[in-house]
Amino acid sequence: MDKLNHNTDTKNPKIYETLEYIPKPDNYSSKIPWSVQLQIGATNGIHYKDRVGKLNDYPVYELPIKHAKSSNDLFLDIGCGWGRWLNAADNKGYIPIGIDLRLEFCKTARMVLNDLGKNGYTVVADLENIPFVDNAFEKVWSFSVIQHTHYKRLTNCLKHIGRVLSPSGSTTLEFPNKSGIRNNFSNVSYSEKYKDDYNSWCVRYYTPEEYKEIFNLHLNNFSYTAHSFLGIGVLKEDLKYVSLKNKVLCAASLLGTSITKVIHPLKRYADSIYISADKKNQNSTISNSVKSFLDAHKKDPSNNLNIVHLLRCPITGGEVELNNDKTKVISKEGNVFYPVINETPIMITSEAIKI
Repeated sequence: MDKLNHNTDTKNPKIYETLEYIPKPDNYSSKIPWSVQLQIGATNGIHYKDRVGKLNDYPVYELPIKHAKSSNDLFLDIGCGWGRWLNAADNKGYIPIGIDLRLEFCKTARMVLNDLGKNGYTVVADLENIPFVDNAFEKVWSFSVIQHTHYKRLTNCLKHIGRVLSPSGSTTLEFPNKSGIRNNFSNVSYSEKYKDDYNSWCVRYYTPEEYKEIFNLHLNNFSYTAHSFLGIGVLKEDLKYVSLKNKVLCAASLLGTSITKVIHPLKRYADSIYISADKKNQNSTISNSVKSFLDAHKKDPSNNLNIVHLLRCPITGGEVELNNDKTKVISKEGNVFYPVINETPIMITSEAIKI
């Protein structure tokens, strides 16, 4: 409880922090809300900086994973941002669920899904203390997010991923590669200066061998593939959306990735890699919480508070419940509650309030 007292005295400002918004132009007419144009520019990589206001439709991406085996398979996106991968997960047959440290992104992601005629769920949560029950998710995904965290946050995140994966579940996470051709020349030295600062959001770099050692602490069957060259986070869909200058850079990156499919050892020099791994304890059992969530989801998939069935208290790891007026997620064991704002649970220890 001392830890609780400390955390509740130090609120996390990032939860309620919003982007610095440029005023919407008077002649703006895109289908995409102006605020989302800015969020896409802020989160999709530097080659989208000059796309703000020029995107006429939501960019659509394909997840590099297999289709869901069942319509009940749950997908977790760590750091969901404006919701691009939640939409992609729905297209692969999963029920999409996202966490983000910012309330703003959680709200936007659900709005985007709604605009696209889809449903999904979001929770404000910290990646180093994922507040979901054990054995729930068939797939856990993250793209260009965990790389911004301290080593301790990374290992805590992987520990929770191993816990929340279903018995047959797997994870695919995108990371920068310290051995990457471009990274070696331009990025790693800056990172080395700040990597030990626990609160710094600078990108951290590890070699494939270092990633394997880290992942094997909590997951099985580590493997990796090349994702992009000459930059981090380049995607084939970018060729459709970015400027002509950046199309050339994207094409060169994608060519490098294609070559690794023929000359496999070259994947070690990709600047960005996809890491895949499986759950360690595959004999674990799925809890009744998952069944309760699925029942609620089938009745009303538009209700974000269905997600409470899957939540656990990030302080105690115990059960939680929604109060009658749907403004609090209560942990009786912890004698605390977590606020619900705009139907979004704020499941972070710093936001816990004593009952």
